[in-house]
Amino acid sequence: MSDQPVATFPDSSHGTNREASEPETSTYLCPEDRFPELGGLSLVTVQALHSRVCRQIDREYLYELDGPSLDTLDCQQELCEELDRRERSRSAGTTR
Repeated sequence: MSDQPVATFPDSSHGTNREASEPETSTYLCPEDRFPELGGLSLVTVQALHSRVCRQIDREYLYELDGPSLDTLDCQQELCEELDRRERSRSAGTTR
């Protein structure tokens, strides 16, 4: 068993809490879903969350007259900043 923390957030299709390591039942992360702390999550989990938020933004552009919600856009920005931080950290560890 891994010592890595596991994020728990609601399953968008059922409204119940589940762990991020469980199989996804929704490919979207709705604004109403609880957004986890990113620092302790694995890179793969952060990438999966980013994918779900991007799909939610696409859906909101298609179906919402006002476009994406500010909550969804904030989640995307936070995820991009975390991914950028991890990339800079990885790049700083390599010598060129």
